[in-house]
Amino acid sequence: MEQYTTCISWLHTLKCLGVVFKSACTVVIDIDVTVRKFCASASAILSHVKYASEMLKLFLVETFCLPVLSYSCESLNFSRKQLSQLNVCWNNICRKKFNMNLWESVKELPFVSK
Repeated sequence: MEQYTTCISWLHTLKCLGVVFKSACTVVIDIDVTVRKFCASASAILSHVKYASEMLKLFLVETFCLPVLSYSCESLNFSRKQLSQLNVCWNNICRKKFNMNLWESVKELPFVSK
């Protein structure tokens, strides 16, 4: 009877259901790909609707781009740094959408439209 040996290759990242995991001693999620996809999709939408109303831009980004950023958030345990990165990413798109400068706060945006 012959025995077969199989080598298992070591991976530095593993993609499962669209979530990228990094190899480490604990479970670490790589959000860089998610952030890049979100920024690319939001920039693509915003570049094609330059003359649309601000509310339409907000609707389009929330409908088509926010799910990219928030996919599987309920089941993953993000670090504080990763949550901050996701928040910064969303805030930067809001600033771009409403033609704001980087030093301006987006916290007041819900109150401006009322």
